[in-house]
Amino acid sequence: MPWLSLIISNVVLAALIAFSAWFMQRRLRRPAVARILWLLVLVKLVTPPAVSVPIVELPSTMACALGLCNCPQHALAPPVVRGALPWVLLAVWSAGAGATAWTACCRWSQFQRLAAHAQPAPSEWQSLAARLAGELSLRRPPELFAVPGRLPPLVVAGWRRPRLLLPAALLGQLNHSQSEALLLHELVHLKRGDHLVRLLELAAGVFFWWLPVVGTIGRQLRACEETCCDAAVVACLPQARRDYARLLLNVIDFADPLPRQAAPQATAMSATSDLEQRLRGILDATPGSRRKWPAAVVVALACATLPCGLDCEFVRGTVTAATPVDGWYRGCEPAAGGNKFAE
Repeated sequence: MPWLSLIISNVVLAALIAFSAWFMQRRLRRPAVARILWLLVLVKLVTPPAVSVPIVELPSTMACALGLCNCPQHALAPPVVRGALPWVLLAVWSAGAGATAWTACCRWSQFQRLAAHAQPAPSEWQSLAARLAGELSLRRPPELFAVPGRLPPLVVAGWRRPRLLLPAALLGQLNHSQSEALLLHELVHLKRGDHLVRLLELAAGVFFWWLPVVGTIGRQLRACEETCCDAAVVACLPQARRDYARLLLNVIDFADPLPRQAAPQATAMSATSDLEQRLRGILDATPGSRRKWPAAVVVALACATLPCGLDCEFVRGTVTAATPVDGWYRGCEPAAGGNKFAE
């Protein structure tokens, strides 16, 4: 089952990158580097390897347990395993992937019904967004809409241009400094391509619906994105630190919490994870100096693992007397051609 070994290889290597991303985010407090690493985790999960790297030789008894041996004792068992097991696993995966995709489509349809009531944002907001987009050199400025309801500001990928949805009831409660910080925060999301990362995150969630940590990876990635946008806003508007901190609290207090992943393709501003740490980062005016080369080395190593795949071979040994162990036989040896776990 070559596809099974490919999936196992991708999951193992993605787990190594995920550990480095967690270390950068939680221990070294480098959200920008952690964001790149979390993104590489998703890319690794959904891309096939191009280079095979042999790592370890497994005992021949594992070949028998997996049904990959050609031993006389198991002459009848392997065809059954090879013939039935792949189709059973494929059917289970297809059912889960279909259910996950259908759920995402239903939630997106509900969100689209809400967005159907959107109206063009007021002219002063349009002018402010155009000016900030020009300062950020955005090639495709977003379409700005005001929507009813108590929801957070959202960035959504569109067919022609990305869309920026702002709650109409919140617009009149903000002063000029907070309005500028809000638009700048969302435009930085667009500048960094976070609205496109949501599509990659959705694809990984559909293909790896059976892997619980995929949801955790998405949440950590979004937390890093929010922290990076906070840093960008503070760098552009250092005099508006306190107004921006109040804005964040106002948005969280205003937005009626949406159901979990109600809009899986949208990037919302109302992430409340590590709220105290975000506020401290916004209000802290002390410039930090950090060496860049350790982070560059970690990212380079993570990028080097993207085209790699793990290849496990079975040990060739002498055939000994067959001894039944839990329904299998010890001492079996693969056929003369050898079998690879990755073949």
